[in-house]
Amino acid sequence: MAGSAPVAVQETTTEIARWQDAVSRSFVPLTVHTPAGADFHARLEGRVSDGVLFSTVRATAHAVERTPAHIVTSPGDYVKLTLQLAGTGILIQDDRTALLAPGDIVLYDTSRPYTLEFGADLAAVVVMFPHRMIDVDAETLHDLTAVRIRGEEGFARAVSHFLAGLATALPTLDGPTGLRITHNTMDLIATMVGSELRGGAWGDPGAELLFRIDSYINANLRRPDLGPETIAAANYISTRYLHSLFQRRGTTVSQWVRERRLEHVRRDLIDPRRRGDGIAAIATSWGFVDASHFSKVFRAHVGTSPTAYRAAGGQAAVRG
Repeated sequence: MAGSAPVAVQETTTEIARWQDAVSRSFVPLTVHTPAGADFHARLEGRVSDGVLFSTVRATAHAVERTPAHIVTSPGDYVKLTLQLAGTGILIQDDRTALLAPGDIVLYDTSRPYTLEFGADLAAVVVMFPHRMIDVDAETLHDLTAVRIRGEEGFARAVSHFLAGLATALPTLDGPTGLRITHNTMDLIATMVGSELRGGAWGDPGAELLFRIDSYINANLRRPDLGPETIAAANYISTRYLHSLFQRRGTTVSQWVRERRLEHVRRDLIDPRRRGDGIAAIATSWGFVDASHFSKVFRAHVGTSPTAYRAAGGQAAVRG
């Protein structure tokens, strides 16, 4: 199961072993714990669209745990979002604890251990998606994991209500309509994450600066002249310091910009609304001015050519 993609699983059971198998196949490998002697029943329904898993969970009291051993044998670069619909929950990750009531939202990262405990009469929506789909660096997102996001406040209110409505419409997440819903959902989640990070208290000034830089990059990806000098000047720092920040992140400025652009091109290539647009036009709209260079970096990112990727409806393993 190492590195496996999310799987759409439908399961209704009263057996702990079957439930552990179902959640491990659908999400990432997990261990399930239940109160001693308690009756157990659970239901999981899921759909996968463009690598994003949408699921609803209804169950009696239990806990799921992702341990270091799970991560070693099944690494996964995914973010999970849980919207609590009914019952209570407790999420523990990164030395933080989030207490969840109905309407609350929480984020957590499958690349690090976590424990999620649910009370009786649980109902929740869980969205699991590749980290690359929200244009936020993993270390930046670290400041938001296991933090309770109140679903009735700020932009999170729109996300909470949208996901609650989506819970009853999972069967529609197929085909072109499902793809549009998926991308709209990811845009909403990305906007909420940005809003929460901007409104939060930063313990590390460097992390806050990087977030501002990322926000500038994301807002200007369509500019062909977007480069280190432009980015540094817009954020009132030297180009040398900008390069040092990205070096600590384990990448380069140019690589980060390129990967963000490639992800947007990838989405547009399979978007039904852009079916009539040529591949070159889509690439150019995201700042790629050299067709030969674009084709080369897209193949390296996705594993196939832009033409083949579009023809297959996006059925390829993204490498970036």
